[in-house]
Amino acid sequence: MKIVVALLFLVVAQPIPPLAGVALGAGNEPNTVMVPPRINAPAGGEQLVVASDKILQEVVRSKGMAMLSREEVQQKLGYEHWPPKAEALKPLISSPAVNYVAVGSITKLGEQLSLDFVVYDIFGNNPPKFYYQVSNNETELKKALSQMANDILSHTGQYFLIQSIAIAGNTRIDSGAILRQVKSQAGDPYTAELLRADLKNIFQMGYFDDVQILVTDTEKGKDITFQVKEKAVIGQVLVNGEQELEEKEVKEVVSISPNTIINTKEVQTSVENIRKLYKDKGFYRTTVAAKLNYVADDKVNVTFDIEEGVKMYIKGIRFVGNKAFSEKELRKEMTTSEKGLLSWFTESGKLKRDLLEQDRSRLGALYHNNGYIEARISEPVISDEGDWLYVTFDIQEGDRYRVGTIEIEGDIVGEKNDLFSLLELSKEKFFSRKILREDVLRLTDRYAESGYAFAEVEPKLSKNEEDKRMDLSLKIAQGTLVHINRINIKGNTRTRDKVIRREMQVKEGGLLDASAIRKSSEKLQRLEFFEEVNVTPEPTVQEGLMDVVVDVKEKATGTFSVGAGYSSVDNMMFMGEVSENNFLGKGQRLSLQANVSANSNRYNFSFTEPHLNDTKLLFGYDIYNWSREYDDYTKDSTGGALRFAYPVWNKWNLGWAYGYDDTKMTDILLENTSQSILDSMSIETTSYVRLGISKDTRNKFTDASKGWLTNYSIKHAGGLLGGDSSFTKYEATSGWYYPLPWETTFHIKGAIGYVVENEEKKLPVYEKFYLGGLNTIRGFDSGKVSPLELNTDGVTYSRVGGEKMWYSNVEWIFPIVKDIGLKGLVFFDLGNVYTDSETWDVADLRYSTGLGFRWLSPMGPLRLEWGYNLDPKDGEQQGVWDFSIGGAF
Repeated sequence: MKIVVALLFLVVAQPIPPLAGVALGAGNEPNTVMVPPRINAPAGGEQLVVASDKILQEVVRSKGMAMLSREEVQQKLGYEHWPPKAEALKPLISSPAVNYVAVGSITKLGEQLSLDFVVYDIFGNNPPKFYYQVSNNETELKKALSQMANDILSHTGQYFLIQSIAIAGNTRIDSGAILRQVKSQAGDPYTAELLRADLKNIFQMGYFDDVQILVTDTEKGKDITFQVKEKAVIGQVLVNGEQELEEKEVKEVVSISPNTIINTKEVQTSVENIRKLYKDKGFYRTTVAAKLNYVADDKVNVTFDIEEGVKMYIKGIRFVGNKAFSEKELRKEMTTSEKGLLSWFTESGKLKRDLLEQDRSRLGALYHNNGYIEARISEPVISDEGDWLYVTFDIQEGDRYRVGTIEIEGDIVGEKNDLFSLLELSKEKFFSRKILREDVLRLTDRYAESGYAFAEVEPKLSKNEEDKRMDLSLKIAQGTLVHINRINIKGNTRTRDKVIRREMQVKEGGLLDASAIRKSSEKLQRLEFFEEVNVTPEPTVQEGLMDVVVDVKEKATGTFSVGAGYSSVDNMMFMGEVSENNFLGKGQRLSLQANVSANSNRYNFSFTEPHLNDTKLLFGYDIYNWSREYDDYTKDSTGGALRFAYPVWNKWNLGWAYGYDDTKMTDILLENTSQSILDSMSIETTSYVRLGISKDTRNKFTDASKGWLTNYSIKHAGGLLGGDSSFTKYEATSGWYYPLPWETTFHIKGAIGYVVENEEKKLPVYEKFYLGGLNTIRGFDSGKVSPLELNTDGVTYSRVGGEKMWYSNVEWIFPIVKDIGLKGLVFFDLGNVYTDSETWDVADLRYSTGLGFRWLSPMGPLRLEWGYNLDPKDGEQQGVWDFSIGGAF
């Protein structure tokens, strides 16, 4: 494409004058001379003389003018009679190029300066021109003199100044965007070189086929117009030749779009983006070419022709210079791997440059954390050999350094030995940067727990080359002791402030304790009222005081859960629960449960206030109506209970309750049932108390991955409490979660129970233990793990429960689809129930194994598990499915 520069003089047709300056004469010399002005000022005006001469000299040079020296003027003319006549000035002018002389004065009037100048055409017949400017003070004198010089030049150098700059010919590109590429400004000297640079800058924007400069002379200077011809508009953007990738995926990296002006730079960028996309996907040797098809003078279609290359995988990862670690050990640190049999699924062997750079950092960390503090890992070299890729790392290991002496100095809070006990580096043989960082964090956390939120620990390393040892000095600056000013709560639109504040482990006016801040966040998260919880300290204007900001994002706390299952006893079972865990934003819990099947109906209403009258005392009550048809009888129960709990120590909670139950047993075959069932018919009312202690350290109530939950309880009925029942029941359960590699979890749970008749010997069969089902021993129908008792017919048996039981669940839980929360598990369950006359016979156990799925679905937690009975007895199924699902609203 051709660039045409046209210089058109529309007013005065004459040869182009020299371009070395602004006011130029023959021989490229200035045609205007400035005479140092007379200074009219009170005593002390000498400083103004020096300052004005210096400033005027700078202005004159920048405008391409000349200036006489004050000494010469003083010697030949003097400043008594001022301003001098034009004839008096002629002897001072030695250059034939000078036509104009500017003389004047600067008068100081208070803070203001008045500038008065006259310009003589000393060799012509033109009348003198007078100019006037005002400067508010001496600091603004340069601005006033510069404006004065511009005004003079508009008269003496009109053909050498730029009067205006404009853009023409553009219809789609904004003039302002074009002018931002132009360095020349109105009032500047007319310089062809600078204008040519401006033209080049405009052209390099990429939006124009042609750019011209049009110059017009006027009485006040030159009007400059950049005449542009815009490129065509893009009609369609097409992709041709893609087979391995989707067209949509390719177009996502194309930086041009229809209905925009074609820009060849952006077209080329798009070509490179497509090549990179294919390379990132493993397709090397891909060629991409852009073709422009002008369907009209002002419209063009752009087609990207792609010739896809070969998909290449990493065949080998090589290491050069490694001695301390084997290639196998080094590869273990890397995410990038060689191509394997399952590469279609695992993407092994695929080259991703960002991951490769991370691998380089991991390799460096491996060396630095094992004493090789000078180790250097080069950038990986990727070579293309045949149809395979090879990655090579060049390693310079350096010497290995041991841990030397460790000192702690500076501001010591508490005992120094206590601080040393936090340092894990002292227990290591070789120096590790990772452990050093962790030690620094442990020390700063310890100080933060004591209120020194801004404590700094500066590690200073000293290398002992002779002994190959790294000596360490930890200098601690404790900073200011910080107290809490205010606790500000944000984001809660429903939950009341006091519900949040009572979970805070820090108080206004107290010390800022970092560990208490973390515990506060954990306690708020465990409420499960919020999707997000952020507890962060924020500085205030007063040193030593910080606000604590609690920023929460609320979530739905109303829940429903529905479940279904099948057993030989109940056939199809349907369970449901509707609850509100944050009733009226007060943190109270309301729950209505229903369990309905062909053989049972179970309804329960419960209310819990976790902080009665804003204390730590929990209060709740339950009201229920239960009915169930067993093989040998039907049980109808109505009752209620009052519950209390109080935290006693280190997350242990003490609970106690009183309950009353009225049970009727009906549909009993009197002539063919067990004696235990017959005896239970007369035991109708149960008045009891329950005492228990529990601790829960799980990180989440649902889908926990670490922590544990333990409960111990004693239930006592009868005696002074009244009622028909008389027994004491002991139960204990404990479940532990351990995080494992690959985001898996190991879970083990154990439970044990024992119930004993009191002196009245009134223990109903429904208070005994039965196992089996989703929450005890899977692979068995609910309640089917139970001792049998011979019926009165002397032939058949009934399940009458046992006085002793224990069971254990062992699970390995692993992610299947992380993004949606789908997990799988395999399990092994065992346990049994015994009568009081039987011993705890470990040889007589019921076993099951199986697998299942757990999913935090949009409807809530879902469980689908299948248990396999490893040793089925007569009448037992070998495999049993269990299913439940819950949700939120």
